[in-house]
Amino acid sequence: MSRIKFTIGFISFCCLFLLASAFKVSAATHLAVVSSVATQPNLQQSITHELRTNPNLKLEKLNVHVNDGDVELKGEANNGFERALAQKFLENMDGVKIIHNKISVI
Repeated sequence: MSRIKFTIGFISFCCLFLLASAFKVSAATHLAVVSSVATQPNLQQSITHELRTNPNLKLEKLNVHVNDGDVELKGEANNGFERALAQKFLENMDGVKIIHNKISVI
């Protein structure tokens, strides 16, 4: 009987955790839309800093161009995961409207 209670409790905990995680992602997306827009040079510097200092990314020849919230990423990544991760990090950044990910996989 104790295994059944443990299993039910564990599954309930997992469901609550997933629900809370989904709520936080939704809230972050909503806040990104409402937040103020950063100035273009500061946004370009922030994006470049975010991508170059991230220990999960090893992007070569990174080039970031920002024009009125439209961000164009160029460079080389070791795999598709790094390419997608670079875009994911920028999706909720203040001032970013559209991301054109032109990072190539080497």
